[in-house]
Amino acid sequence: MTERRVISFAVVLILAVAAFSACSNDANPPLIFAAASLVDVMDDVAKQYEADTGQSVRFNFGGSNLLANQIITGAKADAIIVAGKTPINKLVNDGKINDPNAIEIFTNRLVAVRPSGSKSTHTTLRELIGTGRIAIPDPQTAPAGEYIEAALREMGLWIGLEPQLIPTLDVRAALAAVSSKNVAYAFVYETDAISTDDVEVAFTIDSDSEASTPRYYAAALDDDAKTKRFIDYLSSPPAITIFKKHGFTP
Repeated sequence: MTERRVISFAVVLILAVAAFSACSNDANPPLIFAAASLVDVMDDVAKQYEADTGQSVRFNFGGSNLLANQIITGAKADAIIVAGKTPINKLVNDGKINDPNAIEIFTNRLVAVRPSGSKSTHTTLRELIGTGRIAIPDPQTAPAGEYIEAALREMGLWIGLEPQLIPTLDVRAALAAVSSKNVAYAFVYETDAISTDDVEVAFTIDSDSEASTPRYYAAALDDDAKTKRFIDYLSSPPAITIFKKHGFTP
């Protein structure tokens, strides 16, 4: 083989190795476990992130506590974004993350929704006592339910409404129950309520306490640079703009 051919072959080999490495990296983006209530906003953030950095991420969406339990029992994840501190505490106690690594990224609001075009004449939350079934994310398993229960207790409404409450797996399930008109009302996050035309916001559940203000946390579960880059991106101006567009408060 001539010297020129040897050099050409070496160049082709180097380029092939580089291309293979790039493809390998693109084929293994970080896997992010994220709360079901973040499906729409994280899809938009991921698209903007890829446009800005050329890197991608994958998601596994589900109930926040369920995701934490999956990781504790061995599920592979590079990072987690969840509602409420309960799932974070579970992971901290199991040694999966260090508490200081869990950063608060934004807050949400709680609302009561009903089917769009409802003829209900109720004007206050208190008027719902004794009127019909109300879907709620299960406070025993879903952070949204914990926040809603705390808010209703603060308002003195929990005991009166509790017999009417129908627990669901998560916020999306509660929203589906009222969208299909299987229940008259549902307590959900405001961001989920504005994501569908099938429901309308009837009441805002106002509360200023920490126990009843929905908060979302993000944490990397490993030292991978690509994972940390995405978590850091959640605090960037482009991501904040998207969060605000979807109704979250950074």
